[in-house]
Amino acid sequence: MITTKRIKQLPDNLINQIAAGEAIERPASVVKELVENSIDAGSTRIEVEISNATRDIRVADNGGGIHKDDILLAFSRHATSKIEKINDLWSISTLGFRGEALSSMISIAKVICTTRTKDSETGLKVKCENSQVSFSDAGCAIGTTMEINDLFYNVPARLKFLKKTQTEMAAISEIVQSLAISNPGIAFTLIHNKNTIFKTIGSNDLAATIGEVYSSEIISELVEINKEDEQFNLKIHGFASNPDFTRSNKKAIYTFINGRTVKCPIISKAIDTAYSDMIPSGRYPYVVLNILMSPKEIDVNVHPTKKEVKYSKPNLIFNFVYSAIKGALGVAPQRHSQDVGCIYAPEQQGCINAPYEIPKVINFPKAITQEIEDDDIQEVSFAPASVQKRFEVESDGYDLFVEKPRIIGQLENTYILIQAKDGLQIIDQHIAHERALYEKLKREKNYASQLLLASEVIELTPEQYNLFRENADLLNKYGYEVEIIDFGIKLKRIPQTIAEKDPKKIVNDLIEALESSPEIIENELLMRTACLSSVKAGERLSIGQMEELIINWQNTSYPKTCPHGRKIAHVISRQEIAGFFGRQL
Repeated sequence: MITTKRIKQLPDNLINQIAAGEAIERPASVVKELVENSIDAGSTRIEVEISNATRDIRVADNGGGIHKDDILLAFSRHATSKIEKINDLWSISTLGFRGEALSSMISIAKVICTTRTKDSETGLKVKCENSQVSFSDAGCAIGTTMEINDLFYNVPARLKFLKKTQTEMAAISEIVQSLAISNPGIAFTLIHNKNTIFKTIGSNDLAATIGEVYSSEIISELVEINKEDEQFNLKIHGFASNPDFTRSNKKAIYTFINGRTVKCPIISKAIDTAYSDMIPSGRYPYVVLNILMSPKEIDVNVHPTKKEVKYSKPNLIFNFVYSAIKGALGVAPQRHSQDVGCIYAPEQQGCINAPYEIPKVINFPKAITQEIEDDDIQEVSFAPASVQKRFEVESDGYDLFVEKPRIIGQLENTYILIQAKDGLQIIDQHIAHERALYEKLKREKNYASQLLLASEVIELTPEQYNLFRENADLLNKYGYEVEIIDFGIKLKRIPQTIAEKDPKKIVNDLIEALESSPEIIENELLMRTACLSSVKAGERLSIGQMEELIINWQNTSYPKTCPHGRKIAHVISRQEIAGFFGRQL
């Protein structure tokens, strides 16, 4: 028998606990909300202390404090000093604005707040439990100290799912590190069980702050990023690591919008794309980026954690970040005026011209792009760097003038030895040639191919068969033409540079490229064509061939690594050689 239940108004404490489930996911969420409040209050010193298996949290600051007449409102739902009317949602300049955090905390923890403003002779001590608030006068310094005790004491289900102390503390450290890096002018201290985890001095020097959070040694591996666009009111400042200085996860990638920590797939994709042909798969750079833009061009009111954002011009952000990183690394493409990129602009129902170097991206998933259109993204065109005019070699329709390399010889028909300014340089001939050919292919618009008069049928799985059928036009664009037979293919045309290669090897490489994620398929095709075309390890080269190879490699946009991220050269310094033989330089 079906019974109809009557609708009832939920009690305030239950409402707050439901809200807390969205805003307060774990101890790190509490730390984030409290520290952001301290930042919004104008603090220059913030101390975070953690204990009791991360369930006791103390955040003390020297900010403006809470006015005594506002103290009850501060712990009420949807009460805030940061917005007043609906239009304020489109010009948010503070980290907090929802007015939910404190009311959520007092429903799931025992909270003590001690606060004083500069115009008050005495402070207030506020005690909160089960959403009930009481307060009394107290002596204290200017600022606010929030003590969150026994977190989730009355929510056993949430308490049960807390992870190990080490894991929860790692999440807290990541939050505080991020906030310290995004606010180098504030002195941060993080303490766990009376032990200081890290401390910054608030020098307002971003590089110094990164060194305090990580290690001073990391600074030498970073390049500074500074880019500004007055037309679109965009600025970006930060640091990125050299491609040969990476780590195995993305935890050292910090991205901020107007000082707010964000997890933005558009920015992440721009970073990944910028490094895609310079670092190995599965490795990630150190990156700290703060993008300054008009608050009216961004919506931060997307998710209770405020980590997700939406832009009015997502393509603009992608291209701006990408070109800023490429420029800082010294490999930004040079463009002619007619090569200006086309950027999607919904409000103009079309495209606007913008001078950004834009990578070619195919079938960018809509969930990532927020309206990025494939046809709006143009291919990067690389031009050779200016070099000393002493030795001329013909390459790609233009002449390269470089200082002739001093070839010593070839080791095991695999490594080219040259006398460099700093000592003995050892170059892997295959991957140096691969880098040069890869960039040559990226510059070309028409790919010369060769007709194969006879070619064997190569059997494929149904999935592989569909890959070739669906990407036939794309393959043809890069010099490959295949004849599709029932669950098999025959190569009809291939790039001239790989005409002598094993057809099965070519097909296997094409399969691996086509199985890549959609946005990198074209780049994978170029990389694999370059790899197949390159001289191999064990291949004997003449002095002239070695000279030409070295010159073309030295004139690439990024000669340190191959497109797959492997290091190309190694230098044994003059000092190291002399030291081995007991000589002094």
